[in-house]
Amino acid sequence: MSLIAYTVKVAKSLNGLNLRYALVGGLACVLIGVRRMTEDADFIVEVESFDYLERLFLELKEDGFDVSLEEVKDAYMNRGHFTILVDGFRLDFKFASSILDFETLKRAVEVEIEGERLKIARLEENIAAKIVVLSSLKDIEDALWLMINHRDRIDWSRLQLLINGDPKRVVEGILSEIERVSGG
Repeated sequence: MSLIAYTVKVAKSLNGLNLRYALVGGLACVLIGVRRMTEDADFIVEVESFDYLERLFLELKEDGFDVSLEEVKDAYMNRGHFTILVDGFRLDFKFASSILDFETLKRAVEVEIEGERLKIARLEENIAAKIVVLSSLKDIEDALWLMINHRDRIDWSRLQLLINGDPKRVVEGILSEIERVSGG
């Protein structure tokens, strides 16, 4: 199976449980149009109780995913993430905890892929996460690509609000820090 097929399979499970979720990160960027390779699918998921947590675990297990209940519980308790490895791909699940996470879930857009509904983060939330949460050189590159190639579709005032500043200045600051740390 492909990464997209696994992503759709996860979406079907999350849709069946009526959980709020959003695909974020590299694969979401690919679906928006970034030309790059990725070997993982990142999901933000909102789970409101241990009952839903167990239902999520059981649903993923029934769908054939090798997932540990202890890892899922630990990630939930620590507001962290758990990972499922399958056929060389990573499926990462982060439990919503930050304002940006909840904004991403609230504003996620629905697309149809292979006959299944898939909720993905909007441009502004994806860019904001790449800039202020992840901040790696690859993530900054993705954010810049999205800002340049979708400049006419971006709600710039919303993006400024999400990253708490002017995108250009924030990115310049991050790049300066990367350069300082790397000795470049």
